Amino acid sequence: MARMTDPFDALTKFQRALRDGDIDLRPGELDPTLVVHLDRPAGTLRLTYARLDGRKVIALAMMVSTEPLNGLPCYQAGVAVAKAHRGKGHAKSITEAAIAEMKNGLARNGVPSFYVEAIVNIENEPSKKVAAATISSSPVAITDHDSGLPALQYLKKV
Repeated sequence: MARMTDPFDALTKFQRALRDGDIDLRPGELDPTLVVHLDRPAGTLRLTYARLDGRKVIALAMMVSTEPLNGLPCYQAGVAVAKAHRGKGHAKSITEAAIAEMKNGLARNGVPSFYVEAIVNIENEPSKKVAAATISSSPVAITDHDSGLPALQYLKKV
């Protein structure tokens, strides 16, 4: 059965890598409760922002570089919250914090504007609410490229 990419899979892998000491983290520049990990799997820039409780991941936001849009960099967002912490505003909070950190870091490196995109399964009500609150209140109906499932595209120029 077709399935859209699930950011919770990334949270699980990030948690394992954190436990095993396989990743380097640095504190957020604007938000000291955030940690940031930068890597380039398969040559693609990925910025991962996480909130931790000790060494446990509470929430994670990944921003993965994708094809430029209107001549500007574009980052696809994926957000996940540990099951025990859902329904407490963590997804919205980490998405907002990640976008603010990106804006700060990219501007410092000569990139004054960029896009953030989220592709959300049409049936994922919690993610639709987060994307509408943090990225765009006017999504566009699309078909997910990888799964072929109906989805919504949320897009924000920052």
